[in-house]
Amino acid sequence: MSLCGRILLGLSAATVTTFALSPIALAAPKGSKSIAIHIEGPNADDIREDIVSLVPETLKVVDADAFSKSLRGAGQTKPVGDALVGKAQRKKALDRIRKAGKAAKVEGVIYGVSRTNKKKKKEVYLVYVDENAGDLAVDSAVPLSGSRDDRKKALEELLGPTLSQIAPAAAAADEDQPKDGGDEGGDGGGEKDGDGDEKSSDDGDKGGDDGDKGGKRKPHDPRSALFSIEAGVEFAGRWFEYSDPVTQNLRPYDVFGQPALSISGEVYPLASTDIPVLKGLGITAGFMMAPGLNSAVGDGDPLPTTYQRINLGLRERLSIGESSVLGISAGLRLLTFEVDAAEALASTVPNVSYTLIRAGLDARVPAGPVALALGAEYLFPLSSGQVYDRFEGASVQGIGAMAGVLVPVTTGVEARLLVEYARFFSSFEPAIGDRYVAGGAIDQYLGVRLAGAYVY
Repeated sequence: MSLCGRILLGLSAATVTTFALSPIALAAPKGSKSIAIHIEGPNADDIREDIVSLVPETLKVVDADAFSKSLRGAGQTKPVGDALVGKAQRKKALDRIRKAGKAAKVEGVIYGVSRTNKKKKKEVYLVYVDENAGDLAVDSAVPLSGSRDDRKKALEELLGPTLSQIAPAAAAADEDQPKDGGDEGGDGGGEKDGDGDEKSSDDGDKGGDDGDKGGKRKPHDPRSALFSIEAGVEFAGRWFEYSDPVTQNLRPYDVFGQPALSISGEVYPLASTDIPVLKGLGITAGFMMAPGLNSAVGDGDPLPTTYQRINLGLRERLSIGESSVLGISAGLRLLTFEVDAAEALASTVPNVSYTLIRAGLDARVPAGPVALALGAEYLFPLSSGQVYDRFEGASVQGIGAMAGVLVPVTTGVEARLLVEYARFFSSFEPAIGDRYVAGGAIDQYLGVRLAGAYVY
C-alpha cells in the first residue's frame, strides 16, 4: 500500500507539472507576416510607394529586388502586361506569381500592371495572389487619371480590407517581436539583428524602390543614389572645316586620338526625402582637359593647344518602369579649343571659345547584365569665339549626342564605355571685299571615354 501510494503521488506531481508548464509552451513566439508588392509599367515606383504607405505597421513588405528575383526564379522573366487583366489567359502568370510568393515566404502578393485600357484611360490593374488557387481577394483596376490623393484613396478602398484582414493585430505583433532586439529583428527600435543592420533591412522592405514614407532610399541604385562620381580617360577628336570657302586664308583643322583626363559627378541633396520633384533634382558638374596637345601647320613647329570642357547644370531624375531612369537636364557648358600661335598665324587657325546653354534628355536602360546609356542635347551658343568673329552675320547652333555601355563590377561600382559627339553648324553673310569669305563652317567633336564610376 505504501509503495502504491508513493507511485500515485509521483504520477500526480508529474501531471501537475505538465499542466503547469504547458501554457509557456503554447506562448512561444510566432513568425510575423509579410507580403510582396510588385508593380510593372509606367510610374510603377510611385504606385508601389503609394501602396506601401497603406500597409499596416504590423505587416512587413519584402524587398522589391528580392521578390523580382523570386519571380524570375519562378519563370516569370518578362512583364505580365495585359495578360493579367484577361481572366482567360492569365493562369500561367498567376501560377508563377504564386510560386514566387511561396519562394519569398510571404502571405500573398499584390501584383499590379500600370497601363492604358481600351478606353484610352490610364489605370493600374491589381490582384492579390496567395497560396489559395480559388477566387482572388483583389481583382480590379484603379484609375490613374486624377490627382495622387485620389489615387491613394482609390487604392485604399480596394486594398484596405484585404490588408487589414491579413495583418496581425497590434498586440499579437508586439508579442511576436523579441524584446531584447535579438536575432529576429522586427521593430526593435533600429537595433541590429543577426545579419548586422535591422534598419537597413526595414528600409528595403517598407521603402519600395525610391524610399518609404519616411524618406528612406536604396543605396547604390541609380534611381535613388545620393551621389555618383566618374573618372576616366577620354580619347578626343576635333574636325573643323568651312563650307564654300572663297579666300585662301581659311584653314581647316583635324585631330583624333588625343588622350584627355575626365572627371564628372552628380549629387542629389534631397534624395533621402519623399518630396516630389525635389527628391530627384540633382546638381551636375564635369571637367575634361587634354594635357600635352600640340598642333602644327605644315612642317612648322608644334604649337601648344588648349582643349578643355566644363559642364555645370541641374538634372531631374525620373524612374521609368521597373529599373530604367530618364534624366532631364539643363545647364552651362564652356568649350575651349585654342592654338597658341603667333599673331599672323593666329588670324587663320579656327580658335573657338564656346559659352553654351545646353538642354537635353538622357536615359539609362537595363539590357541583361549591363545597362545602356543614351542621350541627346541642344546647344545654344551665347558666345562662340575668335573664328566666328571674322565673319559678318555669323549664326551658330549646336547639337550633341551620347551613347554607351555601363558594366557593373561590384556593389556601387561600374565600368563605363561612352561615346560623346557634338556638332556646331554655322552660316555667314560675307560681303564682297571682306578679308574672310565662306558660306559657313562645321565644327565637330568626338570623345571616346573609358571610365570607372561609383554610385552611392
